[in-house]
Amino acid sequence: MSGNALTGRRIIMLCFNSEPSPRLWNLYRLFRDMGGSVRFVTWQRVPNDGGRDPPDPGRTVVRLQAPVESWRLIMSMPCYWRKVRGILRELLAEGGQQPTVIVATHIFHLPLALRFRNVVWLYDSGEYYAWDLARYFGLLARVVYPFLYRVEGRILVRMRGIMAIDSKEGWFERQLLRFNPSVKVVPNLPAMADDVSPSSKSQFAMPYAGRRVICYVGGLLERKGLGIALQAVEILSRDIPDLLLLLIGSDRNRTPVAEQVAERGLEGHVQVFGAMPYRELLEQISMAEVGLALHQRDPLYEKVGAFNGRKVFTYMQAGLAVIAPAFGEMGTIVTEVGCGIRVDTENPIVVADGIRELLRDPDRLVRMRRNGRLAFETQYHWERAVETLEPWLAQCCSFPEA
Repeated sequence: MSGNALTGRRIIMLCFNSEPSPRLWNLYRLFRDMGGSVRFVTWQRVPNDGGRDPPDPGRTVVRLQAPVESWRLIMSMPCYWRKVRGILRELLAEGGQQPTVIVATHIFHLPLALRFRNVVWLYDSGEYYAWDLARYFGLLARVVYPFLYRVEGRILVRMRGIMAIDSKEGWFERQLLRFNPSVKVVPNLPAMADDVSPSSKSQFAMPYAGRRVICYVGGLLERKGLGIALQAVEILSRDIPDLLLLLIGSDRNRTPVAEQVAERGLEGHVQVFGAMPYRELLEQISMAEVGLALHQRDPLYEKVGAFNGRKVFTYMQAGLAVIAPAFGEMGTIVTEVGCGIRVDTENPIVVADGIRELLRDPDRLVRMRRNGRLAFETQYHWERAVETLEPWLAQCCSFPEA
């Protein structure tokens, strides 16, 4: 890295949640390594959910209670925009004439670009926002999506650059290019900088001694295979009594996951954790053998590209064998590098058979785990993506505007 491409630049990253995602932390570190002065503006929507402290003290928190996964979130947006506008005015006043870059990371940040025009705006589209948000409106989705798409497009033309996630056959990139010629697909990959040291791994070995540990990380949701994972463990517990499933992620289910586990009598076979910082997550799963990516055949996951299956790469980083969906592009890397198997993730019996198959073939399991880790080290890590992302960002953040 050049280390000075953004020297003298101030970077304000808008985050729609109380805790930035691993992708946003990677961008944060990149901006900082390029010499920028970086600050997050996060949103604490749920009381007592303040997130974790960032590595630097630069964080401003918007405290405004609002729904998490509901179309009713729209009702909170006027108040949210008003609060963020006030924060941005204060930050811009503090910086005086210092060149400023504001990074929007959600479709609902885009209207703010209409009010602050003397700065450079970047957009990191970490989801297929217009398409995904429309689904919350049920039967009205076909009407809502074209509206959101047109509104998004009118503002995207003002962006200096757009970072996009990978998508099946590049459909999302082509969609963004209709509005802005400066689009960069950024793979959703973990960073080698977050690797867990051997000493950190050893402290997690004792609690799991004598257990066959598998794990599921990410949002604890039915569409991501939560129910299938629990059913598979229920099946396997009959013939693999030392099996233990680690569930790590946010729980926003009507029936808490811990209660679902108790109802199935799986307390001895399932351990539930909440969301945690990425490095802690890697430490927690360091003693596991198999990672589960059990996405269901949802239209959203049909659209996901091979480099957007973040949890697959997390398992590869941790050196786990992976069980991935047989549909779509998400699991293609798994078969290409030989680090796991693809199965019908909607069938708990098939999933259980896949887990059993790997756990009962130690040589194959070791080979798959080694293959995944090697592929992560040599190809599928954030630092590799930075090689082309850094010069693109340097160009986008140049002043004065062309």
